[in-house]
Amino acid sequence: MAAPEHPLRPAARAAQALGPDTPLDPAIETSAGTARAAHSSRVFTILARSGWAVTGLLHLLIGGLAIALAVGNRDVRADEVGAFDALASPPLGGVLLAAVTISLAGLGVWMIADALLNQGPMRRPTSAVSSAAQGLMYLGIATLPLILLLGGELQSGGMARRLSADLLGTATGTVVLVLVGAGIAVAGGYFVVKGLLRRFSWELRPLPPRRGRAVRIAGLIGYVARGIAFLLLAGLIIVETLQADADGLTGLDGAFSAVREVFLGPIILGIIGAGLIVYGLYGFARARLSRI
Repeated sequence: MAAPEHPLRPAARAAQALGPDTPLDPAIETSAGTARAAHSSRVFTILARSGWAVTGLLHLLIGGLAIALAVGNRDVRADEVGAFDALASPPLGGVLLAAVTISLAGLGVWMIADALLNQGPMRRPTSAVSSAAQGLMYLGIATLPLILLLGGELQSGGMARRLSADLLGTATGTVVLVLVGAGIAVAGGYFVVKGLLRRFSWELRPLPPRRGRAVRIAGLIGYVARGIAFLLLAGLIIVETLQADADGLTGLDGAFSAVREVFLGPIILGIIGAGLIVYGLYGFARARLSRI
């Protein structure tokens, strides 16, 4: 797949708009060039690739925990908290948590910078919005291992329940929670469509046919599974909000637990878990093969 055309640099676009004879403030050109140089530096590139590898690892762990929950182990927490707790195990827990925190934060900053400098990976305004939103999400996730690294404790859904209890006490808070659920549903639908239509191909460098086919299949399965997980979480938030049940708003682990209780729930949950594992494998492939 051919690489998308890069737009004019912001400074060049400004010059084009003002006319060829209009002098451009050197400070603007210098600042833009410095920002682009930092964004494309080897250190920043390594951070971005390591961040994608970490997301792959997290999805491997969450998928495995979801399968464990599906087969009857109710003591596991099938979400980011459970994954980070697994990484925090001695003897290398502290080192792993530090590396994960740095990698996720680096990926978050890189994606936000890419949105501001290049309009995202596809060089389009919609791509910029998506890239910036994902960057903020990765920065938020990076705070979880940091809390563990600093000696704090994470509880699956604990903060969500407390915040939801406060919001459910007001009509405005209820609307906010419904909108949050709707936003997560939109993200979930985006991932499903992205997987089914293989719109993730631009993320990767051109690959040989056989290798490329395997990576594309992993991306298709993985993105669809990730999207379904988001949709389940969105459904939990909206339903429990409308029922005014703050105790039910427990995050991804709560959504998976709810799925397990429906007809054929363990099988459905096991399939979702397997899909998340496939997405984890795709994350490792993207770390190696991503187009940066």
